[in-house]
Parts: sequence; structure tokens; C-alpha cells
Amino acid sequence: MEDEEIKKKVREGYANVVQSKISYIDPSQSSCCGTSQASSCGPSQVSCCGATNISVITQISKTIGYSDEEIGDVPEGANLGLGCGNPVALASLTEGETVLDLGSGAGFDCFLSAKRVGNTGKIIGVDMTPEMISQARKNAEAGNYHNVEFRLGEIENLPVETDSVDAVISNCVINLVPNKRSAFQEAFRVLKPGGRLMVSDIVVLKKLPEPIINSIDAYIQCISGAILEDEYIQAIKDAGFEDVRIIEQTGFPIDVVAINPQLMDTVKEMGIPMDKLKELAGQIVSIKVEAKKQPKDTPKSKVPDKLKVDIYVPLEACSCEWSQFMNLMFEAITPYIKHIKHETKSTNSEEAGMLQIHNRCVIVDGEKKYTSSLALKRDLPKILEEKGLL
Repeated sequence: MEDEEIKKKVREGYANVVQSKISYIDPSQSSCCGTSQASSCGPSQVSCCGATNISVITQISKTIGYSDEEIGDVPEGANLGLGCGNPVALASLTEGETVLDLGSGAGFDCFLSAKRVGNTGKIIGVDMTPEMISQARKNAEAGNYHNVEFRLGEIENLPVETDSVDAVISNCVINLVPNKRSAFQEAFRVLKPGGRLMVSDIVVLKKLPEPIINSIDAYIQCISGAILEDEYIQAIKDAGFEDVRIIEQTGFPIDVVAINPQLMDTVKEMGIPMDKLKELAGQIVSIKVEAKKQPKDTPKSKVPDKLKVDIYVPLEACSCEWSQFMNLMFEAITPYIKHIKHETKSTNSEEAGMLQIHNRCVIVDGEKKYTSSLALKRDLPKILEEKGLL
């Protein structure tokens, strides 16, 4: 399967995850089944949309290392039980730092990080799934987090300035990226000299069976996209990082499979018996890796300018309307993503008010306004060429 097709499937899979799980917490947010159906699901059940209930999410989070205090210290709907470790506990974040979370989801680790860096610090969450960004922004508003922002983008082409963050964290996401080398190269680029990388992820000790490797469901569940541990570490080193070390390694938490209905469904569909699953689990490990970007005495070359693209959307828009608009606009800019610096912004913001933006639109280079993805896609090559970027 081609890389773009994999990313499309992953994006669709995690859009379903956030929609189904949020529909359990708040049935009025459901877009995959009616409110009357969602509200009929009992507190100990999996919801009719396939969502894992709150007690199961909590159990998964505790299994992979989060404390009760951390689980209870974020807005409702921020923790979707999707991680494989807790990078925040390892990142040694301090007051005033700027932190980037790769694959930020609904914002769980971002909100935990925000409390550590304080009001003088800043947290940037990047995720390629519009529905996740939408939910994360709503969670930030609900929790009154003023030092957290969420940007739609791909990890291989981060919408983040070069040499601008103190720490990069990630929780069970890089295994989902087809080009992991590009992901680590981008992480290295955005880190300040002296900055650090702290990630939790899934790797394998030996190659998995072909049926698992070829399963897109297993890919979405963070299994078939995992690469050999040695290759993973080498990719970090090749990106330019130094002092790369595994600070913790644990076996794949088989208990998480047993209590996660989505993962169990994937296992059953592939026809893997439990004894075989336990054997395979021994080949899959969760690692926590630390690496540093060493300070450099040599002068830095000037970074080429990028075209500024601001995507404005109503914060109160329903998830279907929001995701449809964002997906169309994201498809329009993706072919030129290396030449574009883009941000998603709320039409409720003060900045939007000053620009008299009250509905969905895209502003390119602070001037040209688009409400049609087709018009944006048509004009982008010409605009980039005029700016000398293409």
C-alpha cells in the first residue's frame, strides 16, 4: 500500500475513534449514530458507535503508566486511551519551555505538559486528523488552557518553525508514520540547539508475520507499522540526534489487548488465537527513548520563507461540518506542504474579529480569501511561483 493511502486510512481510522469515543462521553456529539441510540448504551458497555467506555479508557491509561491524578487532571474527552507510555513523566519539562507533541490527538499529553511549563511556556500539538484537532481545541477551551494550541499537519512536514521548541514529545504515534526517517528529521529541525526528544513508541524485536504486516486494521492499532528496534534507533541517530538511548523497555501490554474492544476485534478478524497472540506479543515492545540535539557553534543557514496559510473554522461547528471542510482544505494544500506554513484558527478569536471573518475560510499570505477548496488548489501553484517558492 502506498504511503498516502496508508495515511488516508489512518486518518479515517482515528477520525472514527474520536467520534465514537466522544459520542460515549457526550451523546449529543455523535455523528455515527443517533442520539437516542447512543444514550441507551449503559455505563459498563461499549457504546453503539463502538466507543470504549470511560472506565476502560482509564484502565488502559493506568496500565501504560498514567497516574489517577494525571487522568483526572485534564478536560473530559481529552484522554482517548490511545497511548503506549507516558512521555510527559520523562520529559523533565520546566517553567517557560516550548513543547511540541507529535500526534497530539485530543490533547491529553498537551494538557498535562501545559501545567508543567506554566503560563510563560507554550505547548503545540500537531495531528493530521481534523476531527482530533477539532476535539482538542474544544477541550482546550473547556479547560481554559491559554498556553496550548493545536495545528493540523503531518509529522513528516511539521507546521512549526525551525529551532523553535525546547522539547519534542510523542506517545505511540511515530509507528503510524510510513516515513519514520522524515519524522525524526523534522523533529530535529524544529528543536532548538540543546533541545531534547522524548518519545514512547512501539517497535518489534523481529519481523512480524505477513498477515499482520499487511493488515491496515493492525496498522491503525499501532502494530503492523512498527519497525525493528535497531532500525528505529538508527533513524533517530541518522536525523542528527546524539546521546540516543532507550531509558525503558517493556513487553507489549497484553492486558491492554484484552480490555480494548477495538484491538480485540482486529485480533479476531485476523484469526489469531490467544496463545499465538501471547507469542507474538513477546516480539512487540514498548520503548521510551531519549535523544538530544547538540548545540552548534557554526552559523545557521537562512531558512527559506514559506507561504502563510491560515484556515479559519467556527469552534462551535458540528464535527461533520468541521471535518468535511478541513479535509477538503488539507487535501488542497498537501501537495505543496513543504512550501507552506499553515495554522488552524477559530472564527471566535479576536484576530478573526479584526479581519471580519465569521465563517469558514482560508486566508493565504494575509490577503487572498478562499471558501472553495477547488479555487485554493487552482491558485496555490501560481501564488507559490510568484513568491519564488515553487
